[in-house]
Amino acid sequence: MGVSLVRVFKAFDECEGKLKYVLNDFSLDIEDGEFICILGKSGCGKSTLLNLIAGYLKSDNGNILVNGKEVEAPSAERGVVFQQHALFPWYTVAQNIEFGLKIKKKRDSKKIVDKYIDLIGLQGYENKYPSSLSGGMAQRVGIARALANDPEVLLMDEPLGALDAMTRDTMRKELIKIWKATNKTIIFITHSVPEAVYLADRVVLLKEGKIEMLEKIDIPRPRNTKSVEFMKYVEMFEKGLTDNLDEAVITE
Repeated sequence: MGVSLVRVFKAFDECEGKLKYVLNDFSLDIEDGEFICILGKSGCGKSTLLNLIAGYLKSDNGNILVNGKEVEAPSAERGVVFQQHALFPWYTVAQNIEFGLKIKKKRDSKKIVDKYIDLIGLQGYENKYPSSLSGGMAQRVGIARALANDPEVLLMDEPLGALDAMTRDTMRKELIKIWKATNKTIIFITHSVPEAVYLADRVVLLKEGKIEMLEKIDIPRPRNTKSVEFMKYVEMFEKGLTDNLDEAVITE
């Protein structure tokens, strides 16, 4: 059934009691198992949108449904991965991944942890602490921790943003592999146009709280970032982002 946002409004107070609408009559349907990227400049409402779906924020009006159920509060059915991996430094890799499972008192938690350590390719690192991991490794553990709870939707707020260019490129490929293996619905926030085009089934370009563009990326995977088709999509979204704006676009 996927995720459905119906006429969602969200405003925050500005000076002198004036309201600024970060999301303004926003509607979007996301299919089960779809990989959606939300693209836009700072302040366009991307993170607000993700926090509303996660249940960390309440909308002022409208409906947000995940598999037909209204979002009313945070839930393990919606896993969240942030830009900073947010691992517990006093826990090992295995303990971090197992954290949510222990709260749920899952009997087969060891088996589930082993499954996701295999999936993220960190066999042999089970007993390492986050301080000894590279940025890419730590982010993979964060993704595995979110997936171990078997969420219906994985919400990702610029999870590759803090990584260097080479690690980021590797992680994009890893993420597609993980997505294909788990068949999860992924909603992924990014500033990077090529990243959105590389990852997504569809890209949503947000501008001033509204959908400026909504495009299906009709390129087979794995996607060649140097191909003519790929560059056409990149140019189209860059133009959409920079129309009437002076702000530079991230193109890595």
